[in-house]
Amino acid sequence: MNIEEYLSGLERFAVPMTEMRRDFHRYAEPGWKEFRTTAKIIACLKEHGIPFQYGHEIINREYLWSYPSEAEIDQSIARAVSQGADPAVIDQMERMTGACAVIETGRPGPVLALRFDIDCNDVGENTDPAHPPVSGGFCSENSGCMHACGHDGHASLGLAVCMALNEIKDELSGTVRVIFQPAEEGVRGAQSVAESGILDDVDMFLTSHLGMGWKTGELAALSRGFLSTTKIDAEITGLSAHAGASPQDGNNAILAACAAALAMHTACQDARGMARINVGTINGGTGRNVVADRAVLKLETRGETAEIERSVYKRAMDSIEGAAAMFGCTAKTEVKGSASSADSDKELEPYIARGAARVAEITNYVPESGFSGSEDATYLMARVQAHGGKAAYMCIGCDIAAPHHNNKFNIDERSLLIGLKLYVSIVWEMLKR
Repeated sequence: MNIEEYLSGLERFAVPMTEMRRDFHRYAEPGWKEFRTTAKIIACLKEHGIPFQYGHEIINREYLWSYPSEAEIDQSIARAVSQGADPAVIDQMERMTGACAVIETGRPGPVLALRFDIDCNDVGENTDPAHPPVSGGFCSENSGCMHACGHDGHASLGLAVCMALNEIKDELSGTVRVIFQPAEEGVRGAQSVAESGILDDVDMFLTSHLGMGWKTGELAALSRGFLSTTKIDAEITGLSAHAGASPQDGNNAILAACAAALAMHTACQDARGMARINVGTINGGTGRNVVADRAVLKLETRGETAEIERSVYKRAMDSIEGAAAMFGCTAKTEVKGSASSADSDKELEPYIARGAARVAEITNYVPESGFSGSEDATYLMARVQAHGGKAAYMCIGCDIAAPHHNNKFNIDERSLLIGLKLYVSIVWEMLKR
């Protein structure tokens, strides 16, 4: 087989990938609620005769961070069916989203896992007529839900990778598992996949993100320096009272919340490496003349290493407990999501370099780059690395219309074909006969 000729022929996927991406964008679904998205992925895999596992088969239910209520799941399923999901497929999923395509070559060889995330953001999409999804007719129809990070592109890219690899599986050896992961936003989904055992025999793991500061035609092969993180909700309970007649009888939860926020922001001073803390929201109170009896903070801690992040996390929890006690209140905290720190393995860079060299559209190849944020793919990377496997996280360049998580976000769809050629070329390097 001439791999260069095959890669050139992948141009035929450009239009179907764009159509799939726009379909996922139009019916955006947030974490743990991606029922239509998963059903469409399964339907595509079935159509092309690709074996798969789904939902409960690839998820460990003991690690469901911030899982929706039963009523929310019911509503999400009903919406998915109304928007074209196959009810029979939905039933088989047993109220769990996500899927894993399994491409067996029939020959002994390495086990390679690829991962693509599929959830959207809790963002209301901009409806300006100049916004391309509006003018193109694929603006999100689901209120408060928008693919503002590129996961619609990831899902369509992952499906095209499945179809292409299935076409050439007779030229490969070993096994490829393509994981379509739910609930990446808020770093909630990957640990449940990692703890399912689906990665425990994987020799090599590869994943990527579109954009992330890289332009179309650029590729950062190995991302390093992911920050360990924990997402927390904190509820402070006080005692309400008349703010004018008897404020002394109340315990002000808002004051405690504000004191906690100010105190915990000193926790990110750490000479050992990068540390971050952010209180994203504070909500509480019932009226201007009522001493607030309840306040809720949503916050996150981050660290360059798990040790640094744990230190920041502890000091944040101490700040919340201390501030609550200072104002005669009580505090309750709940972890809503987390991700570990991780680094890509240098051993995989030669495969990526040789694969990228065949993709003419990649004009700027960067062997290694820092990733200053957090990503729950680190749990998957760490799971593979723990038994001696190798893992890498790539950033595939993609021009974007606005920053990630902005309501005017949109991707350069040319990057989808670049990504497809890249993945197929790399897998050829890793698994060719």
